[in-house]
Amino acid sequence: MIYYLAHTPLEFLFGKVVEGTKDGSLWAVNRAFLLEKSQKKWTTLVYLRTAAYVAYAVGSLLAGFLIVWFFFEGTLTLCAVAGAFVVPTALLLVGDRKKRFSVAKALHLLDFRKKDKVFKRFLVLFIVMGLAFGFRSGFVFPLFLSSNGFDAEIVGVLVGLQVLLAGLFSYLFVRRFEMGKLLLVSGVFYTVTLVLLGFSSAIFAGFLVVVYGVVEGLLSISQEGILSRVTSEGSYGTDIGLLMMGLHGGNTLSLALSGFLIEMWGFVAPFLMSALIFVVFYVGSYFLLKE
Repeated sequence: MIYYLAHTPLEFLFGKVVEGTKDGSLWAVNRAFLLEKSQKKWTTLVYLRTAAYVAYAVGSLLAGFLIVWFFFEGTLTLCAVAGAFVVPTALLLVGDRKKRFSVAKALHLLDFRKKDKVFKRFLVLFIVMGLAFGFRSGFVFPLFLSSNGFDAEIVGVLVGLQVLLAGLFSYLFVRRFEMGKLLLVSGVFYTVTLVLLGFSSAIFAGFLVVVYGVVEGLLSISQEGILSRVTSEGSYGTDIGLLMMGLHGGNTLSLALSGFLIEMWGFVAPFLMSALIFVVFYVGSYFLLKE
């Protein structure tokens, strides 16, 4: 609704702040909730990502057509109505008995200095991962497709197919391979795909954007596996929050920079930077997992 009412850049910025708060709040509790309730923690987190991917894919596939049929205003209204159903649905979840909130305990759990060495190293690696992801996140793929001549409907279809493939491959390959090997394989595929994207155009560009969904799905398995392995029982929420804060912090910096890079040197610059920076993450994570 904020986006619907926004008419100035400042109002749009306020919408982005609210959206970021919403996303952070949601993902801070859903992973922790499932880790506390499930025995197969890695698999359960991947299934959560799969469900999110599939739902996101359906929305992306519809978005391009809805914008053409109902314009942005009508589409945002439909999104607001659909989002409103989250509240009553969430209230149907069976919750445990409420416990007294302790500020001192929360601050203790949020102090990364008290975490072990493995957690601290992965926190740095998640910042690196965020830096890599920012160069291809958000507006970058849709703008890349648009610059290659694809209209709104086709952009929606291609992005939707990408996310659908991510959900499909995350579901099919969970627990099929050892985490470290899967991380290496998916990381190499990521680097190759982003390099090819930097030098692609027209139909091949659209094809690679869709194929990237396979890479995204495989990467998500490794990411959720890391979260399930390095977080501690009793502090799932804060541990995940710290790791994701690092990821989103890195993502923020590179996403902001990507617009300037695209303006100066085209899409080859952010895609190559993303490909090269991500090597640090998956190689570092592989050796850290082996330890």
